[in-house]
Amino acid sequence: MTSTLPGFFEFAAPALVGFIVALLAIAALRPLAIKVDLVDRPGGRKMHEGVVPVIGGLAMLLGLLVAFGVMPMPYQPSTAFTAACALLIVVGLVDDRFDVSPWLRLPVHAAAAGLLILGAGWSVTSLGDVFGFGPIVLATPWDQLVTLILLMGAINAFNMLDGMDGLAGATALIGFALMAFVSAADGLWESLYVSLAGLGVVGAFLIFNVPALFNRTFRCFMGDAGSTLLGFVLAWLCVAVSQDARSSTGPIAVLWFVAMPIYELLWTMIRRISRGASPFRPDAEHFHHLLQRAGFSVRGAFGIYLMICMAIGSFGLVLHEWVQIADPMLFLAFLLVGVGVVRLMYNAAALKRFVPAAFLESSAGR
Repeated sequence: MTSTLPGFFEFAAPALVGFIVALLAIAALRPLAIKVDLVDRPGGRKMHEGVVPVIGGLAMLLGLLVAFGVMPMPYQPSTAFTAACALLIVVGLVDDRFDVSPWLRLPVHAAAAGLLILGAGWSVTSLGDVFGFGPIVLATPWDQLVTLILLMGAINAFNMLDGMDGLAGATALIGFALMAFVSAADGLWESLYVSLAGLGVVGAFLIFNVPALFNRTFRCFMGDAGSTLLGFVLAWLCVAVSQDARSSTGPIAVLWFVAMPIYELLWTMIRRISRGASPFRPDAEHFHHLLQRAGFSVRGAFGIYLMICMAIGSFGLVLHEWVQIADPMLFLAFLLVGVGVVRLMYNAAALKRFVPAAFLESSAGR
């Protein structure tokens, strides 16, 4: 693969094309979704107002596929990767329409991960120097098993985030931006192109989904199709960046770029299992739920969550790129920050003294 630096417009094309295609796809698919009843209705844990089309995931996939097509040939993602993305969207749409059991979705998630691992040859062969005794190197089939677990974890981590307008999309946007930065710094052009395409399609979706007043009449949701797609693409980027021999960003560093979904997933699993509940049983104890319970508005909870997400990702980037602390200390810091996040979740009311009064005003939203 050539390492020649592509021109500015070659970089901009995937992001711009992905943005335009996703934007047009959402506008075109909204009336169709209503006709086929691919919509989300309020009730139970769903507190949004009105019937909302659930076509964000399909629109983002269409944007990504066209964006991949305008990338220079050497940097286009593999057929196995795009096929895995399409598989996740198909099962996600079926779930969004008919509410499929998590136990039936998991084998399909595993199949999508298997497509990437076996079809494209991607796997996590090194976990980095986690404990200070040297890098942990994985031989086959352990590398494939670990990769399978990580990919399925990422898919479900973003699925758990999708409980408030804009939250999963904006969290993914931060992850794509950080991945784009480190990819550009190390000349990882394929990862950079995919990150930029991700920024484009998510940016388009957020126009229809961010918690604001201007989009109340034309909202759409990404559904399980969109959240699983975003988790999968970001997980692929984590593997691609951290396992590339040219990269200075190792496996521990990339954890910081998707830290909040990881913390949410791990704590949710621990919390539910410790209570004797199914790890897939929904509850209302995610961070955004606890922020709202503490008295924050939907937009206030959204803003606080995103600021914490950006702060953690930026802090990890600084520790890795500029402070250049050793992997064991970087991993220890990641764990300590995670403990701090969990403690903050259950003391969310303490944040009221640090935020504008507008964050505490009541507002309608999902």
